Amino acid sequence: MPAIKAMLAFSNLLFSEGVARLLEDDKGFNVCMLKDRKEPLKAIDAEMPDVILLDIITLYNNLSDIKSNQQRKLILVDTGCGEENIKSAFVNRNLSGVLTSDANSCLLKKAIMVVANGEIWVDNNTIKNLLSGVNPLKKGNQVKLSEREQEIVNLVSLGFRNKEVAQKLNISEPTVKTHLHAIFQKLNVLNRYQLVALNLEKQNLQGINTAK
Repeated sequence: MPAIKAMLAFSNLLFSEGVARLLEDDKGFNVCMLKDRKEPLKAIDAEMPDVILLDIITLYNNLSDIKSNQQRKLILVDTGCGEENIKSAFVNRNLSGVLTSDANSCLLKKAIMVVANGEIWVDNNTIKNLLSGVNPLKKGNQVKLSEREQEIVNLVSLGFRNKEVAQKLNISEPTVKTHLHAIFQKLNVLNRYQLVALNLEKQNLQGINTAK
């Protein structure tokens, strides 16, 4: 199995060197640094990392035009930026993962592997924060999604865009949008990021793909 290429794009060089040492000791990772801050997107395209680890300063100052997707998977590492900033970044920048300040080296490596695999890594507290704007479903009146709707929710939670979801399910993009609108109405969520958070909470209850 090839090593996962992780790019470190932290604003603090000492912090970057510390994380690099944690990963370089593991043969499962190949570490590189984001050195070109003037044209970072070109540098990222040249290195082609599987996962990019960054802090809030780099995310908004140097990579203001980048969002997490299937080619560029972003993990935000909390270096003391605050819960509201993490919540905003996850919702607005479509992050693939969030590592809080109390994460250890084991969780760091696990998060990178999960995100490189195309899944989302979010800790329990962040999920709760993301769900703070979601109206809870009434007990005894739990909404059930159709099999097709659940397939769409799962694909969206893995970071796929509407066009990619349509291709995977062999349906049209407008049909995906129609399904998503119905899903939003059923689950009483405002956008796809709250939908992801709600789905992650469901997975978390089943012990799947969330930080312990």
